[in-house]
Amino acid sequence: MLAVLASIGGAVILQKLSIDQESLEGFFMIAAAVFVISMIAWMWVTAKKIRREIEAKVNSIVESTTSRKSQISILSFTFLMIAREGIETAVFLQAVALGTDAWRSILGTVMGIGAATVFAILFIRGSVRIDIGRFLRVTAITLLIFTLQLIVNAFHEFYEYGILSANPKMMGLLGPIVQNNIFFIIAIVSIPAIMLLIPARKGRRAPAPTPDRIASTDLARHAAPSYPAEAQGRWQLSAGIASICIIFFLGVGDIFSSNYEMDLTAEALSSPPSGVVEIPVARISDNNIHRYSIDDRGLTIRFFVLRTGLGKFATAFDACYACYSYGRYYLKNGQLICSQCDAPSPLSKLHATKDEAEPDENNSGSMEGNGCTPIYLPSRQKAGNIEIKLADLQSKRKYFDISGDEK
Repeated sequence: MLAVLASIGGAVILQKLSIDQESLEGFFMIAAAVFVISMIAWMWVTAKKIRREIEAKVNSIVESTTSRKSQISILSFTFLMIAREGIETAVFLQAVALGTDAWRSILGTVMGIGAATVFAILFIRGSVRIDIGRFLRVTAITLLIFTLQLIVNAFHEFYEYGILSANPKMMGLLGPIVQNNIFFIIAIVSIPAIMLLIPARKGRRAPAPTPDRIASTDLARHAAPSYPAEAQGRWQLSAGIASICIIFFLGVGDIFSSNYEMDLTAEALSSPPSGVVEIPVARISDNNIHRYSIDDRGLTIRFFVLRTGLGKFATAFDACYACYSYGRYYLKNGQLICSQCDAPSPLSKLHATKDEAEPDENNSGSMEGNGCTPIYLPSRQKAGNIEIKLADLQSKRKYFDISGDEK
């Protein structure tokens, strides 16, 4: 209980720290990945002798101290072991919570702790028998997959928010992986399910019984609770089937949740002789994103206009500094989402055009260089129209020339 409280305290400290989500989300994922890698290395090195080491340490504590001191020493030893794992769990949850809805984080935490508690109770009572060697091998593979997911997501965050220099090829590689994190989850659940459904190989045939072996076997039967092999097999089969059902529902749920309709087509506009593109406000006064494109010397330049408030509109190129024109933005749950790398951009980042001064020659105040965010497009509202200079549209031509001629 004390270790659990210490773990909660560590989580509270992490929560109270002044955290910039956009810059530290990736660092938490890297920290979690380091914890997992250290855990895997520890398992590979010490798994075969961990039981003997713990028993030896506990026995030495008991033999070298008085009864009262031995109790305190064992309590401290257990506290440190559990508290360390709890703090690691807090870091994992912090990394996940930064990119997940609050209710999902809470639900996942409660379900995970509940499942671990039930498993621990069954294991301690002898209701569940485990091939420790096989269990640790499967756990190591599962943790490696989890580590890969953490590292990929961490680098995606670094590229997304401009911490590392990104390019369309890199974002095109990481984007689909991050958008389909469900496959990591399915893999993590599938491997233990396969372990449960496929029976372990039988060991070598036991030697012929002797009076001494019979006596020791009888003693072991009295010392440990008996659990029939048939019941163990039924438990494994039931757990395996339950895991397969979870995998099925995860896949079906992902299919339905990803079935999000988005129209990414843009209305083509003619190049204006006056050098100023005019879009009537009456056509864009709803809360939808309105896409337009214009041809510039055979190159299509896309941009969009979006109402951000009462009488206020924002304009931006339909591309970003990380994904270039590979990424197209669409609205989902009040945020702009890049179709290439799945990076969200709050509407508050877009500049309203109403009563704003023209940007200076350095384009100060824009979002340039901030990773995967819509590229700022200067505009103004005048006489019932949104006016955009053709020269401003042409200034970001290189982000749409994905052939590489002008990058």
